[in-house]
Amino acid sequence: MTNKEIPLIKVLSHIAAIIVFLAITLIYFSPQLGGKILPQGDVKQYTGGSQELREYYNQEGESSAWTGAMFSGMPAYQIGVWGGSPNFLDYVEKPFKALGSNAGAVFAGMLMAYLLFSLMGLKPVTAALGAIAYSLSSYNIVILEAGHVTKAWAIAYMPLIIAGMMVLFKRKYLLGGLLMALGLALQIKNNHLQITYYTALLCVFIYIGLIIDFIKAKEIKGIFKATAILAIAVVMAAFCNMGNIYSNYEMSKESTRGKSELSTPTTSEKQSSGLDKDYAFAWSYGKAETFSLMIPDIHGGVSGGTLDKSSNLYKELVKQGYGSQVTPKGVQSYTYWGDQPFTQGPVYFGAIICFLFVLGMIVIQDRMKWVLFAATIFFIFLSWGRNFEWFNDFFFYHFPMYNKFRTVSMALVIPALTMIMVAVWGIHEFLTSEIDRKKLTRALYTSAGIVGGLALFFWVAPGFFFNFVSESDAAWKSQMPDWYYNALILDRKELLSSDALRSLIFIILSAAILWIGLRSKTSKQLIAALATFGIAVLVLIDLWSVDKRYLNNDNFVQKTEYQASAFKETVADKAILQDTHPSYRVLNLNNPFQETATSYYHKSIGGYHAAKLKRYQELIDNRLQQEVAFLQNKANNQLNKEIENLNAAQQDGKEVNPLNIAVTIQDSVSPLLGVTTALNLLNAKYVIYHPELPPVVNPYALGNAWFVSEYKLVNNADEEIAAINDMNPHQTAIVDKRFESELTGLTLKVDSTATMELTEYKPNYLKYKTKTSREQLAVLSEIYYANGWQAYIDGTPTSHFRADWTLRAMRIPAGEHEIEFKFEPKGYNNSRMIATASSGILVLLLLIGLGTLFFRKERKDSVV
Repeated sequence: MTNKEIPLIKVLSHIAAIIVFLAITLIYFSPQLGGKILPQGDVKQYTGGSQELREYYNQEGESSAWTGAMFSGMPAYQIGVWGGSPNFLDYVEKPFKALGSNAGAVFAGMLMAYLLFSLMGLKPVTAALGAIAYSLSSYNIVILEAGHVTKAWAIAYMPLIIAGMMVLFKRKYLLGGLLMALGLALQIKNNHLQITYYTALLCVFIYIGLIIDFIKAKEIKGIFKATAILAIAVVMAAFCNMGNIYSNYEMSKESTRGKSELSTPTTSEKQSSGLDKDYAFAWSYGKAETFSLMIPDIHGGVSGGTLDKSSNLYKELVKQGYGSQVTPKGVQSYTYWGDQPFTQGPVYFGAIICFLFVLGMIVIQDRMKWVLFAATIFFIFLSWGRNFEWFNDFFFYHFPMYNKFRTVSMALVIPALTMIMVAVWGIHEFLTSEIDRKKLTRALYTSAGIVGGLALFFWVAPGFFFNFVSESDAAWKSQMPDWYYNALILDRKELLSSDALRSLIFIILSAAILWIGLRSKTSKQLIAALATFGIAVLVLIDLWSVDKRYLNNDNFVQKTEYQASAFKETVADKAILQDTHPSYRVLNLNNPFQETATSYYHKSIGGYHAAKLKRYQELIDNRLQQEVAFLQNKANNQLNKEIENLNAAQQDGKEVNPLNIAVTIQDSVSPLLGVTTALNLLNAKYVIYHPELPPVVNPYALGNAWFVSEYKLVNNADEEIAAINDMNPHQTAIVDKRFESELTGLTLKVDSTATMELTEYKPNYLKYKTKTSREQLAVLSEIYYANGWQAYIDGTPTSHFRADWTLRAMRIPAGEHEIEFKFEPKGYNNSRMIATASSGILVLLLLIGLGTLFFRKERKDSVV
């Protein structure tokens, strides 16, 4: 083989790997090729919440960084800002996203991981093994089914960032910096700050390893050079996403991730400057549950899993005469019994990967393995959350920004990469190094014995460690007969046992391949390729079959069918949409703060978003929730009563118009709205109590703006929110003392003829006409947000301030005037312009770098 042939073979190997990745992706997501789509809960929520912004951009050709469709109004930074300054990184992502948001993330993850492992010096087949293992790790598939698409893309770009770090070990500074800048820029662009935070922590571990490597080599100057390159790369990536970074920083203070102005509750629990600890640690991975990395159903898999016809519960239900409650596929029940409130699937890296990880820790001689091992253990500890309290409390209360994040089990995305790095590096060393065969045989037996022995133990004695009972069982156990629960416990036990056997088989098969390869007399290079290929096939079969439990062809539906049902216009929607007034709000009594279907058509009191404004959340907690519960109770009681009357009348052969129910409920519920102060302040003009009946019209909604005859100054946030319970909103405005200067010299006197009318509404623009004989104090039913909203009177900028906890207020001069509010977040807009310029520079540098690599041959030394 000539030297000229080697590059061609390598190029063809890389092309073949890319084709394989594309084939795997397209086959897995083959329903998309037939016009089907994947209904995803979070994507549906996002679609409903962003519809106003999308329509505004399509109709007006303008972008808005504010939406009125959710929570009575909030910044749209983390919902979707269409248009505006472009980001040139969009063109880099285009080839991946052409496959669709789901398939594209899986394919991108494979390609980025393949690049990482190739730059580590691994052979194409070994790199492909690692790429498949990384992208098909069960968590990456489970989050797609749930609709966590931005998280999937952030995870996909993680290996590219780590590739930049690893290349620095080869002293290729410019290549390392370019990869780091590109990977980090793409990851930040997809705006999942928690994944980026975890990636940054992993980079700290690798950086420490890099420093140690340079010190051992006595290359002190190299430390400063590598550090400078990394710093420049991070700054460049940040500048490419300045809009995202600025908005995240701003919202970290203003949203539920920020510190409350309310005084600390009387509790023994220490308070953080971010999220409540119980909320942040709700999704903590169990210590024993961590064995799901090698045995997927060790804790029952998914909440609400399906047990087939051979299950104990299925047979018992049929035996007890409940055959009507089962389906041909089986019976759905509480299979998950782990520590998390619920889960859509376990974190499973693969039994083979766990085995190869242990093998790698034994055979790899490089100190870098300990850096990766330390990172693996560290992030597993983080994932345990409240189950490893002393450790995680320290980070929650003292580590910068850590208390801004929730779902700490997400930390396992880092071991999903570090363990695979050690695993593929280990198989490379095992099959290609010059280590003594006896030592390799001992390493093989030891690693197979440890991992296989655990799987064997869980298979034959699953009840030795576990009782298969969960604390959450208490919420429903009392409603079920003992035979039901006893049968379910047996099924949980069998799920663990059968998956342990499954994992044991994969471990034995992969160990057997390595054992045969070790003893083969054939060419070492050929045996290494064949053995690695065989294990890669096993890894694909292993992960594919587990992934299909949680995301398979049955999850896909026809696009037309989904579009027809996802946001179907209800009777209530149609009735409300007949109102042509520019702006009013709607309350949906059906779980209002966890849905966006209302926001798709209307400006909703509720909504769904993980980073809603802090003050609005506190209004929900302290007032709105009680008002909603009050109305739910009254409306449901009246509705049930009317339905009973309707059924009785129909049984008597009487003709009754069902719409009479709506009239009766309107008459009985609307008077109750007089005491729902917060809803009236928020101009909740319509209340949906049933989607297929007309809504209740609220006669007490205060409208878009009103004049008050007095104001009451309060000293702090506690007094301010408490005053909402006792105020007469039409007469009095509650104002925090910090805005006292806005009221200097104001003398209020009622003008019964004064008017203030909203004449034009856009998400980021409001216009009012006012007419009054003397100066007035107006309260506007719009959310106060100082970082962007600017008020104008007849085109001249003027001040406004906060009143009634979360609304806007301003002084209105005598006479006829035009009042305008424009959302002009200068900091955000300027930061997006910086991102446009920086992303253009980065893409240009990328093209120059690719051109340099194409025309220049460099010796490719291995990190390992």
